[in-house]
Amino acid sequence: MNSNEVDIKLEKLLKETFQIEKINLDLSMDDIPEWDSFKHIELIISIEEEFKIQLEYTDTTEMTSIPIIKNKILKLLNDG
Repeated sequence: MNSNEVDIKLEKLLKETFQIEKINLDLSMDDIPEWDSFKHIELIISIEEEFKIQLEYTDTTEMTSIPIIKNKILKLLNDG
């Protein structure tokens, strides 16, 4: 899966999780008021299911911005 495909899927997941219509893929937790601890867990579960990857706890605590999330996904997809 290439970077653009990850962007498309990730954007869809973020919109669904946070129930918002538009999202900038450069944002972080601090930029999205809907991104609280419960939504973070929901997002992590959605990412694991959508991309068929398993995230470690340390990964999930580091995933505080969309670029970091994308990089983790790409790394896991490429290492797998």
